[in-house]
Amino acid sequence: MALGAAAHAVVRALAQRDAAQLAGLSAVAAGGAVVLLGPPEHLPWAQGVRYCAPSADVPALWLPTRTMPALPADLVHAALQRRAGGAVLLLWTAPDFVLPLDDPAPVDAAVLAWLERELRN
Repeated sequence: MALGAAAHAVVRALAQRDAAQLAGLSAVAAGGAVVLLGPPEHLPWAQGVRYCAPSADVPALWLPTRTMPALPADLVHAALQRRAGGAVLLLWTAPDFVLPLDDPAPVDAAVLAWLERELRN
């Protein structure tokens, strides 16, 4: 997950890749945040990027790595679903937000252009 300068750096790094190198990556973006999904070895790195992963207890609840909710993950996920909708949700901290991950877009040239536009807003 990348915000601000890190999000711009990640999109620039992806723009340097060819279609074969982008295969298997998908993205979700909102509010200046970019979340890339794919095999860890294919994810670009940039200063300020933070990683997230599915909760071991509730795979539909994604959390920053090394983070555990204070309440049981199934209760957190159920509460977030009622408020945010979506089946697969990322619960992020600092800044705090919830982002649905249900429908990530496969990364290609069109998605990279969309990400650039999203980050300008």
